[in-house]
Amino acid sequence: MSGPEDGGSLREKTQSFLREFFSTGEALVRELVEENERLKAMLAEQGKPVDVDEPDIVPRQVAEALMAKIDRLERECEEIRSLAGKVRRVSGTYRQRLDQLEQEHFHLAAMHVAGNQFHAATTLEDVFRTITEVLLNFVGIGAFTLYGYDVPARTLFPVFREGNEGLPPPEDIPLDDGGAVAVLAGLGRPWRSGDPMVAMPGALVLLPLVGRDGLRGMARLESFLPQKSGLEDQDYGLLELVSEQGGLAIENVWARVHAPDVPMTRQSVSEQIQL
Repeated sequence: MSGPEDGGSLREKTQSFLREFFSTGEALVRELVEENERLKAMLAEQGKPVDVDEPDIVPRQVAEALMAKIDRLERECEEIRSLAGKVRRVSGTYRQRLDQLEQEHFHLAAMHVAGNQFHAATTLEDVFRTITEVLLNFVGIGAFTLYGYDVPARTLFPVFREGNEGLPPPEDIPLDDGGAVAVLAGLGRPWRSGDPMVAMPGALVLLPLVGRDGLRGMARLESFLPQKSGLEDQDYGLLELVSEQGGLAIENVWARVHAPDVPMTRQSVSEQIQL
């Protein structure tokens, strides 16, 4: 039951009551005036003094009926307000739960699509493009840099960059400097929700890409899209997926193209990627 309809119904009842009340009152006044005139005429004929004061034109029965109708209208109005409040509360709870289910459904769909794309990747370009799509479209990261890993040189080198146009190109990151990246690489496994959120100047989060045999690359998350202010609960699962499945996908693609014992290098990775 909506607010405007409630108000219209209540107004109609009030107007109907007032019309009925004033119509009844007008008829009573006419009757009382006529009766008063008749009584004065009778008293004048009998030679008795006539009280010229006006009689009570609103008898007790009319006043009581008026109060009863007012009480009934007030009760109906309170019932309408109570019902409207319940409807609003139920509607709000239902809307909140529906939004929650929609978010959960979107998150599961994103995990499913991203996982399939990582497994279906046949080139390093496919892998880094999938990482880009997940970070940009699903997590809401507006600026980030993806790094490959030169195993013999123990150095991370930039492969692809999204956002932050106009800034100087990102530099290589050596793992032997003992900094935040070295600490992150020392985990020896993919990042998981609950692990420390390692950062560095100019970066929100450093996300390692780890396969079965160790570090395969890194994603440096630098800033969110304008409409996003921070990571939400469902984002952490997607970051876990990128860290693990992204690293495994790089490792699997590399094994298809090269012998398993051929280490990844900057030159060999660059030859395969045309992003």
